[in-house]
Amino acid sequence: MESSAPQTKKIIEALWRLQNIILETLDFKTVVQRIVDGLLLELGYLDLGYRIIVLSLLDEDKKVLRRISLSQTAEAERALKASAVPFHDIEIPLDCSDNFMVKAIAQNKPYITHNWTDLFKPVLKPEQAFENQTASGIKTSIVYPVVVRDKPIGVLIFSMVKSENEMTDDEKNLILGFTEIVGLAVQNAKLYSSIEKISEELKVANDKLKELDKKKDEFVSVASHELRTPMTAIRSYLWLALEGRGGELTAKQKYYLDRSYLSTVRLIKLVNDMLNISRIESGRVYVEPSSVDMVKLANEVISEVKPRADEQKLQIIVEPGDQKLPEVLADSDKIKEVLINLIGNSLKFTYAGGTIKITFTLKDGMVITSVTDNGEGMAQEDMPKLFQKFGLVSGSYVTNQMAAQGTGLGLYISRSILEMLGGKIWAQSEGKGHGSTFSFSLKTFNAADCEAIKTAQAGKEPVGIIHSSID
Repeated sequence: MESSAPQTKKIIEALWRLQNIILETLDFKTVVQRIVDGLLLELGYLDLGYRIIVLSLLDEDKKVLRRISLSQTAEAERALKASAVPFHDIEIPLDCSDNFMVKAIAQNKPYITHNWTDLFKPVLKPEQAFENQTASGIKTSIVYPVVVRDKPIGVLIFSMVKSENEMTDDEKNLILGFTEIVGLAVQNAKLYSSIEKISEELKVANDKLKELDKKKDEFVSVASHELRTPMTAIRSYLWLALEGRGGELTAKQKYYLDRSYLSTVRLIKLVNDMLNISRIESGRVYVEPSSVDMVKLANEVISEVKPRADEQKLQIIVEPGDQKLPEVLADSDKIKEVLINLIGNSLKFTYAGGTIKITFTLKDGMVITSVTDNGEGMAQEDMPKLFQKFGLVSGSYVTNQMAAQGTGLGLYISRSILEMLGGKIWAQSEGKGHGSTFSFSLKTFNAADCEAIKTAQAGKEPVGIIHSSID
C-alpha cells in the first residue's frame, strides 16, 4: 500500500504535465502533433522502449479511420520511407472488422499485436506491412480507443521495441489516462477549428456581401442620376400640357395627364431619395452646423407645404409654446428636409378636415420638435420598420384615394441626418385611427460642439442633399 502511493502520485503528475503541454494551444494541427510527441519526448518514454505513436480519427462521412499525426522519431521516419502508401492516405474502412483499430473502437478496449498487418489491412498487403515494421524495428503495438463521453472518436497506436510483458503497471496506467486527455484535447481542438473555419467563411461571405452592396449602391447612384434629368423634363412637359399651353384638353385627356403627372412626381421623389441615401451611406454627406431657430425654420417649411395642405383641406398649425426656446445645433438645410419628410408623412395619413400640429419642448438640453396629426395612426407591429429603408406602413388615406404611396425612404433619410447631428427620432401612436406623433431631438447650440463637428469634417467638401417636394 505504501509503495503504490508514490507511483500513483507520479502518474498524476506526469498526466498533469502532459495535459498542460497538449492543451496549451487550441490549434488542431499543433494539438494532434503534441499528442504523439508528448509522451515520447517530454516524459522520456523513448528510454522505456516506445518508438512510434500514431493518432487516427474517425471520419464519420467517409466511414473510415484516417491517419492524423505521427511522432517525430527516427523509427517513424524509417517507417514512412518504407511505406508503399503515404501516411495521410492510409484510411481504414470501418467495415474491415478484422483490423485491430476497428476492433478497438467496436469493442472499446485495447488490442495488442506483433504483426502490423493487423493495423494496415486492407490498405497494405501483408508483405508491405511487414516491410514497414521491419524498417522501424517495432516488436509490439498496442491500440487504445480514444473515447469522449462514451463515444469513440479514434485510436492511439503505441509501438515499442519490447514486448507487452515488459510494460510496468505505471506505463499501462499512464497510457490509459493519457488516452482520456487526448479525447478531450482532440474534441476541443476540432471544435475550435470548426469555429475558426465558420468564422473565416462568414468573413469571406460578409466581404462579398459588402462588395455586392457597394456595387449595388454605385449602380443605384448612377441609375438615379441618369433617370433624374429625363424624369424632370417629363414632369415639366406634363405640367405645361395640364396648364393648357399646348391647347385645350378634354376632361378625359386631362384625367390621364394628371395621373401621369402624379406618377412622374412620385418617381422623381423616389430617384431623389435613392440619390440621398447613396450619398449618405457612402459617407459623402456632411453637415454644416450652425445656430438654428427651429420655430422660424418650421414656419418656413409650412409656407412651402401650405398649398398641398389646403388642397387636402388640412390645417397646419405651429405652436411655439410660452417658453422661449434656445437655438439648436443643426444644419438648417438638412433639418428642413427632415421637417418636409415628417409633415409630408402626416399629409399622406390624415383625412380631409384633419389637423397637423408642430410643437416644441425643451428637455435635458435638447429641443424636441414634434409633428402630430389626427390621421390614420399606426399599429404597434408597424413601429419597428418605420425608420428602415423601404419601411412602408399601410393605411395612408392618400394612398388609398390617389395611389400615391411613398417609398418609406424619407424617415430613413431623416434618421440618418439627425444621427449626424447627434439627435434622435422616434414615433408614437395609440393605434389605428388615433393619429400619430413623430418627434426628433437636437442639442441646444453650443459653440464648442459646433467647432468639434467642423474639426471632425475638416478638409471634407460637404455634399448637399436633394430636397423633397410635397406635390
